Amino acid sequence: MLSDNPIAGPEADRYGFGTHAKILCDAISAADDLPLTIGVFGPWGMGKSSFMKVCEGLLKAHDVRTVWFNPWKYDQKDEIWHALIQTVLAEIAHDLEKRRQSGEETLRDRLTPALDTVRKLSRAAAWLLARRAAGPLTAGLLAPEDIDAVQTALTAPGMDTYLHVNRFEQDFRDVVDTYTDGGQLVLFIDDLDRCTPEAAITVLDSLKLFLGDGSCVFVLAMDYQIVAEAAAKRFDNEHTDGVRGRQYLEKLIHFPFHLPGVPFEALHRNLHDRVTALALTGSRELWELIEVAFAANPRRVRRFVNGLNHAALTLHQHSDAPGHERLLHAGTLLAFQIKHPDFFTALQNDPGVWARFDEAEFAKSELGGGDAELARNNPGARRLIAAVSSRRTGADFPPPPTPAVIRLLTEVLTVSGGAAPDEVMTRGE
Repeated sequence: MLSDNPIAGPEADRYGFGTHAKILCDAISAADDLPLTIGVFGPWGMGKSSFMKVCEGLLKAHDVRTVWFNPWKYDQKDEIWHALIQTVLAEIAHDLEKRRQSGEETLRDRLTPALDTVRKLSRAAAWLLARRAAGPLTAGLLAPEDIDAVQTALTAPGMDTYLHVNRFEQDFRDVVDTYTDGGQLVLFIDDLDRCTPEAAITVLDSLKLFLGDGSCVFVLAMDYQIVAEAAAKRFDNEHTDGVRGRQYLEKLIHFPFHLPGVPFEALHRNLHDRVTALALTGSRELWELIEVAFAANPRRVRRFVNGLNHAALTLHQHSDAPGHERLLHAGTLLAFQIKHPDFFTALQNDPGVWARFDEAEFAKSELGGGDAELARNNPGARRLIAAVSSRRTGADFPPPPTPAVIRLLTEVLTVSGGAAPDEVMTRGE
């Protein structure tokens, strides 16, 4: 089974991100007009997290301070901005404390005031949270039992915490300057497009409101269209064109970086040995199917390989080891299940759909009735049928499977295949 985890860093780069990451990281290191916000744009599953892990590793190798934040772990609007701030402050506090304890007296004297300011900023963030809604305090800078104290003592008039709320940006800027020795702090924010619309915009607002005066570079991974639509829901309640949502992102993002696609050859090179169905070893048709269905989307290809391997094992339990033809049929149905789930359901209910689409493609004729509606609702399904047709010259695909075979294979694939819930929610094609 192949995991869906991003690569850990530059040494694990399998898809050729290193060259593009180095160019971007060199630009980040040279930037002196800060803060700076970079948007790493790419569709779901194209490797944005892996690309940013490569960038993080390259920056750390040059002693650039970095922090990583995953906003999708937090559901509530109030919780997410608080978690963002506390994550950054906790990372700074942890490193400052280590350096203070291991350093000479002059270093301790310089770092101690910065560490005290970090703790005050943490209390200020907790004070703001307590004013709106009591919630869990993250990162360990404040113990859970301190929540009541935050709600009472920190709301008292004249408290030092209130001053830090008002001067949060300035104090944060000073802390970052001390923490980085006058350099940069690079904050990686991953998976914004997996958040609820409200949470995604809350993260973006928080960068401007609380952290927008420090020597920081914010690197945000997102599907541009999804986050733009989230912004549009806030600003364009009376409009449908989403103009203000796009303007919001364009104002926030200083440098848009569109993630280059992974070469399909790199996917093939790294995954062809992971197809455990022996009858498909070296199958050119299998990889043609994968390329047509998923292009070079690493996440979808890996999920497809997992599903196909599981289906092959299951079919082996039904009878003898499945042959090349049966496994290509299973792979095609799995591709439908992942990319066109409604079409897959239609095949379950009416197995003759496959043959009718294949015939219409060969005859270059129009589909009629329910088939025409099915094709309209599943753009790309007819193209996939054409790509795996036995009538296609230059390929060796089998004819459409019989209804009995389709029923068997769809029953098997119902257990092991299909799109993940987050893929269904974020799929934009």
